[in-house]
Amino acid sequence: MATILTTLATRPVEGLVENHAAYARRYGYAHRIVDSTHVWGPRQPVFFRYHAIYQHLAQADEGSLLLVLDQFAVVYWPRPLEEAFDGIDALVCAQPDDDTLCNTSMLLLRNTAAVREQVRQLVDHVSHWAVRILEDNEQPENALVAHVFPPRPCALPLPNGIHANVQANWPAGSYYESLQGVRPLVASDAPTWRRTGAANQWTPALDYDFRGVQNLVEDAAALAAGERPPFLVLAETAPPPGDDLHLNPGARIAFVSIYTHHIASYGRIHEESLARYCLRHGYGYHLYRKVPDFANGLTGSWAKPHVMRRHLAEHEFLLWIDADILAMNQSLRMEPLVDGRQALVGNDHTAWNMNSSVVGVRNTPAMHALVEDVCRQIEAAPDRSSVHANGGDQTYFANVFNAHGLVTEAQVVDTLSLDAPAIYATTDSHFVHFPTQLTPQRAASMHFWNRRSLSRDAHERGGDTAQPEPPASSR
Repeated sequence: MATILTTLATRPVEGLVENHAAYARRYGYAHRIVDSTHVWGPRQPVFFRYHAIYQHLAQADEGSLLLVLDQFAVVYWPRPLEEAFDGIDALVCAQPDDDTLCNTSMLLLRNTAAVREQVRQLVDHVSHWAVRILEDNEQPENALVAHVFPPRPCALPLPNGIHANVQANWPAGSYYESLQGVRPLVASDAPTWRRTGAANQWTPALDYDFRGVQNLVEDAAALAAGERPPFLVLAETAPPPGDDLHLNPGARIAFVSIYTHHIASYGRIHEESLARYCLRHGYGYHLYRKVPDFANGLTGSWAKPHVMRRHLAEHEFLLWIDADILAMNQSLRMEPLVDGRQALVGNDHTAWNMNSSVVGVRNTPAMHALVEDVCRQIEAAPDRSSVHANGGDQTYFANVFNAHGLVTEAQVVDTLSLDAPAIYATTDSHFVHFPTQLTPQRAASMHFWNRRSLSRDAHERGGDTAQPEPPASSR
């Protein structure tokens, strides 16, 4: 008898525990949950986890298999443990960008005396670390496990050709697009650790989004139903007709945005969301599905101020909005945010004092001058070769806002009230922003959140899920 042990240090995403349980049911395995969310502290839940693993082995049948999965791990391509790990007594895979660190989302242990002794040594190691008497007290769990169970490189399959645990995303790249070809037993989306800074300190990725695991749960559910994962379906969806869309052109408040064919898989989700929002409240929406000719040859996000300049005179208040943003809680209106303000931006979710993902300005001579100033500075930028060159368009917006004395509480609102990043957002958030994600992951994330927004709309409308169709392109 094999056992699937689900260990939870944080509240799991929707469907994750059922994903583990369904795998256990499929092959007749036992399923147990070790919930450490009641354990307080940064290290005590880790201590609790490995003691629970050791306890299970002490009580299990000799030679039985134990598959340990945490809140980051999803059974992606199910297969019998006996087939996958024949002849293997212990297995943990490495982080994708560092073969010396473990991806602890999945551990495979065969209950033998030798493995139990290894786990006992690991428990002893973790115990010393938890009370900070280990020699290197600042190393993460990933390094502790590697001391006892040397990790197998992430990209290296087992001798039978099976990939045990593949990390879907990490700071330097992505397996996300290739999961279908790799067909791993487990796909995980855990934070990766590295040494950074002058002090060479251990840190996880600062913009890690825990709910990216939800994408893997959705993908696995689709595969189990014989369907294609949502991120692949979205990438293959036919584009809407025309190069641009203009809704409610005479509205008092309006949005402008651009997405190109490179990001259309999630740009189309943004378009549906914003069109639905603007039609509901009578706001204007000017969307360009390619960079317009009047942007003076600029690409992508660098054309933001030029699109704002094009439409500012047509509305009382105009807002640029990035194509990786959804209108989540569509019952919330813009008037409480824009009334009485000359400009509107939100605090950034990192160290910036403002974010250019949503930039609003009033139709006044002073704000026309501000937009012109951003246009000039961007046109004069020495490097626009990538989205983030020279700090990206956000640097130029921030410089101009500072120069005009607009980075104050009168114009800058908290990020949660305007465009909350997905790592902080809830279904009550006004807008939800999906920054720094790779295109397939971003499309999958936005698809999942947009479904939640549509469900919320249906509930508010008494169960009617039908939405008004936006008019066709104005061209």
